Amino acid sequence: MRILIVTQHFPPERGAVRRLYEFARYFVQNGSDVSILTAIPNYPDGIVPEKYKGKFFYAEEMDGIKVYRSWVLPAANSQPARRMVGFITFLISTILNSFRIKQKFDLVLASTPPVTSPVIGWILSKIRRCRFVIEVRDLQPESSEDFGNLRQGFFTRVVRWVMHSLYRKADKVVSVTDGISTYMDQMVGIPRQSIATIKSGVGREFIDSDSNGIRHKFGWDEKFLVLYSGTLGWVRPLETVIEAARQLVDQPDIHFALIGDGQKRSALEQMVQEYGLKNVSIIGLQPLETIPYFLKAADVLIESLKEVKVAKMAFPSKMFEYMASGRPIIFGALRGEAIDELRLAGGAHTYPSDSPEELADLVLKMRNGEIDTKRLGDDYRRHIIDHHRREMWGEQYHKFLESI
Repeated sequence: MRILIVTQHFPPERGAVRRLYEFARYFVQNGSDVSILTAIPNYPDGIVPEKYKGKFFYAEEMDGIKVYRSWVLPAANSQPARRMVGFITFLISTILNSFRIKQKFDLVLASTPPVTSPVIGWILSKIRRCRFVIEVRDLQPESSEDFGNLRQGFFTRVVRWVMHSLYRKADKVVSVTDGISTYMDQMVGIPRQSIATIKSGVGREFIDSDSNGIRHKFGWDEKFLVLYSGTLGWVRPLETVIEAARQLVDQPDIHFALIGDGQKRSALEQMVQEYGLKNVSIIGLQPLETIPYFLKAADVLIESLKEVKVAKMAFPSKMFEYMASGRPIIFGALRGEAIDELRLAGGAHTYPSDSPEELADLVLKMRNGEIDTKRLGDDYRRHIIDHHRREMWGEQYHKFLESI
């Protein structure tokens, strides 16, 4: 197969879209020819690496994947308005630069969000006269409306109409969760046989990792470490974690660490400062290759989502990484696909995402041995090895694309 993938974000950028890099690499290893149309890297901090600065078009190769990068207005994760403009600049520059690529393709695979990627994919599939596949990692604008990032109105109605029209125009739709697949079937009207659920899975670097001295480096050797890793953004009510830490200040051995950056970082840091908390560390973005070490260093891992309708369909890709680390997980929500997976794997320990009291109580129970954290972590890791290794999902993805 000759596959053209359209995705605004791609390594060396960070985030869940790394799944496409891993899957593209798998496709190449199994005989397909893969090209990527993506943006000049700048996410999540809005900083363009030196070698890409000033480039309107930049071609390179990564692990046998041909990568074609187009200029985009740089924008940090904390600049939503600027990012919206960036989506439009990506659409324009990518379509212009696509004419530099003379190769023929069998199919175009466009990954969303942002919503401009499938627009580009559909246009290119018509120009190139090839099949069109949409990969849906998150529902937009539905997700932004539910989480409160966008107000419902004329703009979101137009975006929804455009997206639903593109889903129906696609030859096939790939979703990353069962919930999104059900939504496509029941709410959009896509025939079930035209939808495939391809989950992200996780690579061996998370399954086989050790902590590599992280606890000692940050002074956590004697601590019961409760750790969150990921975007400090509006989707996650992480204020509850800070409030729980405040309730546990009389437990000096318990320490909370937040790894990452995002729109909420300054507000969370201000809470820590105002409360005078010594049991919380917010240490910002860390090199991607060190994240398995941080997860392995933790005694407990925390994830949390606002309890809105769309969150029940969500499965944060980090959950595969969390589970692969063999550490117990506390999830801030009461219902959802991710919680169902935890139950299936060995057990789910949850709290209402706005209840610091219940979070603090769960942390104490795990610290005190009232919950068998070793058994829980071992069960999670075994479940990942049996069902969610990335190469397993890569094989399913490749076979599905071959069948189109």
